[in-house]
Amino acid sequence: MNPSADATVETDISDAGVRVGFRSDTDTETAVHGVLDDLEAESSTLNLVFFSPDHDEDMVRQVLDGRVGANAVAGTTAGEISTEGFSQGTIVGLSLYGPDVRAAVDIVPNLDELSLVPLVHLPEQFARRIGRDRSELDPDRHVWLFLVDGLSKSEDLLTPFFMQASPDINLVGGSLSDGEAYEQTQLAHFGRLYNNAAAIALLEYDRPFSVIHGNHMKFTDRWLKVTSVSSGGRCLERINGHSAVHAYADALGVAPDDITTDLTAIHPLGFRFRGRPFVCSIIEPTDQGALRLANPVHSGERLNVLEPTDLVEHTRATLADAVAQLGLPAGDSPQGMLLFNCIARYREARQNGTLDALGDVFAQYPVAGFNSLGEQHGAMHTNHSLTGIAFG
Repeated sequence: MNPSADATVETDISDAGVRVGFRSDTDTETAVHGVLDDLEAESSTLNLVFFSPDHDEDMVRQVLDGRVGANAVAGTTAGEISTEGFSQGTIVGLSLYGPDVRAAVDIVPNLDELSLVPLVHLPEQFARRIGRDRSELDPDRHVWLFLVDGLSKSEDLLTPFFMQASPDINLVGGSLSDGEAYEQTQLAHFGRLYNNAAAIALLEYDRPFSVIHGNHMKFTDRWLKVTSVSSGGRCLERINGHSAVHAYADALGVAPDDITTDLTAIHPLGFRFRGRPFVCSIIEPTDQGALRLANPVHSGERLNVLEPTDLVEHTRATLADAVAQLGLPAGDSPQGMLLFNCIARYREARQNGTLDALGDVFAQYPVAGFNSLGEQHGAMHTNHSLTGIAFG
């Protein structure tokens, strides 16, 4: 935990709600200033900024610190989402403002050495920073927000801890990326740059909001047995006693050389959880014939080869349901949507030619978000899903 990164801010603006911003300028300083102008950042309670790794992370840090200090968190992505749909090389943002919004932010560094002992009192500290006791946290008013280094392999440790500490409060988040390089993400907050870290926020929003979560995958009749794993379960070495790539290719009826990240995006692996598929996305095949996974699996576990339903229509229905839950007057739009879209969904849409159609579904709302290396929902670190928050 980084105590200096604490941010607790209240504002006196007479109205309240959400703003979104988007800039495609290639000059980082111009783009960041433009997004912060869109967000009216200096008068906002919390600013969330998501930027392409093509931009200068140190300039992002400098501009944010100079204009809003602790009142912002920024992270790198695998592609950005805005009212323009999907984009690359851009910067997007979302701000929350007004007297109905409170926020506390902190950084958990060094995720590769993560110990939960120092975090035991963190949920209570977050509550106090927004003027609440932990017992006062209300699922209709409060939500945990996570931005986690997607290369850390620590998401599935953090989420259960916070949900155990506050089981009635929703948790939603996305895993930061560095495009598709998988080398080092960047997280900026309060004048500092981090990698191998997580930003955690507790939000209080006294207007309607709904948590978004869905995946569009379905089971097939093809089941595989895990017989060897490494790297904490995130490298699948052998399936059914054979090389994972060869066994997976055989299940798809293709040659091992045909296994690409575009193909694995359409056919991830998964297991049954509460009657529905829990997806384990395949990041990439390795030169040694293994499959790198975005979620851990265990030796002896049975995995299903999943296949997609209609990605675009499922997404349309998921967002429409989130809006319906806000109880807005007929025809009204949410004030904003924060979205975390798995990079595997993006690859799937790119592969099957529906990328523009999927982007159009997002663009019908005032949205800001990014393609992620995994998503958080409740106590779970999920894959191949869409998570987020719709703000009324």
